[in-house]
Amino acid sequence: MAHIDVFKGWADTIRGDVDAYKALLEAPGADDDARKLAAAALTYLVSRMDLIPDWNEGIGVIDDVMILRVVAQLTRTHDRGVLPATAVASLQRLADESAAIVKFIGAPVYNKLEAYCVRLTDQSVRGRTPTQLVADAETRKALYLEIDEELKKHGPITIADPADAELRLKAYLTHKLQ
Repeated sequence: MAHIDVFKGWADTIRGDVDAYKALLEAPGADDDARKLAAAALTYLVSRMDLIPDWNEGIGVIDDVMILRVVAQLTRTHDRGVLPATAVASLQRLADESAAIVKFIGAPVYNKLEAYCVRLTDQSVRGRTPTQLVADAETRKALYLEIDEELKKHGPITIADPADAELRLKAYLTHKLQ
């Protein structure tokens, strides 16, 4: 199976993946770094400053699903607190699936993608930082509504030329993660 087919399949689980991140952001006992990473992953979904613009035919959502997987891998080294079993399973699956990203772009670019994800914890998106999201339930609630609206716009990913899509995806990531 082509890499692009795997990545397209990830878009099918995005709603459940988002629910796992919401659970982590709300988790009793989760350390602040884990919660900030969760907030960063969620704000990325509504950011207009994606690595790959969402309007880019076929591949515009793929960076979003990649970020969810890389951040899940990053949260493995943190205390995620008390989570529902479904969230634990989702975060484990997401982290495991990050290996497919390494295979696709190679370890050097993947390492830059990880560093990019860590930097997201310090960035403001739509006037909110991950630190503010960790601290304030009303701010989280507003983000969740925006994410729900964003997800309504997502239809199935259609890619006419998988080889071309993989080339464009790799080119965007390599260029943006210099």
